[in-house]
Amino acid sequence: MFKIIMLITKKASLSIAEFTRLWRLHSQKVEDFKEVLRIQRYCKTIPLAGRSQPSTQRETRPFTFDAMGELWYGCKDDFLRARDSEEGRKALAILREDEKRFVDLSNSVMWLGEEEQVF
Repeated sequence: MFKIIMLITKKASLSIAEFTRLWRLHSQKVEDFKEVLRIQRYCKTIPLAGRSQPSTQRETRPFTFDAMGELWYGCKDDFLRARDSEEGRKALAILREDEKRFVDLSNSVMWLGEEEQVF
């Protein structure tokens, strides 16, 4: 599977409750566009204990993001084809504009990759 993973930093002006509310509304928009964008799965993860995790887990850096979102596609071609259509480009423009309401994009991280299932 091909997927997008985004580690999200909320806009500083928003409370966690307001961020969560806006993300819930955004999620409905993602669901509305799932066919045109060929999205097979959409997951959201909120970290435990607010913004910080103990670094005792393998002595890693603390998690400093407010949330994580993941979008799954059947393959990379599905992801690319969705962006080739006029309908897909319009859907993406709407979603990107909506993200600006609650995501601090300059302090968030996004990457794309092929998932390798081990078991």
